[in-house]
Amino acid sequence: MFALLGTFNFSYFHVAISTFWQPIRQISVPYTIVVLTVRPSGAQTRSVESLIERYLERSNPFFQAELRPFRTAPLLLAWAAERQKRDAAAFWLADLGGLSIHSEAFAERIRQARDGGQRSLLLGVGPADGWDDRARAQADCRFSLGPMTLPHELATLVLAEQVYRASTILQGHPYHLGH
Repeated sequence: MFALLGTFNFSYFHVAISTFWQPIRQISVPYTIVVLTVRPSGAQTRSVESLIERYLERSNPFFQAELRPFRTAPLLLAWAAERQKRDAAAFWLADLGGLSIHSEAFAERIRQARDGGQRSLLLGVGPADGWDDRARAQADCRFSLGPMTLPHELATLVLAEQVYRASTILQGHPYHLGH
């Protein structure tokens, strides 16, 4: 019996136990923000699109941010409905009649959505004639970019900048100084 114990390899057992007792690493699930737009012609000024992409790329250390254009509002709404069901996504609309909030409140709402278990956020910039009642009913939140009517491309750019600003606010980065 002693000979049997002498040949037993305890090193594997030690590795298994030491690995078991290691502190569990926290796994960070990336939070995705998708800016959805309706662009019937598909043509967008390259310089504006470049600025939109730049702001969304700057957000990427904190959020995975991307732009996703659609030809029609029904296509956008169908895609958003699928993501709402499949990915526990929140769907917010930029809408002239929506809630008027400042940048800090926008960032706080994003934090609450993220920390509340939603894995992604879909931000819709609507068609030129605005959102219909079906879109408004599907949205979890409606917010306004301000009381002025903005061209579609400019509204998308402003929203992309606000996504970046929200990421800096939530990180405590000095980009947003509150004035």
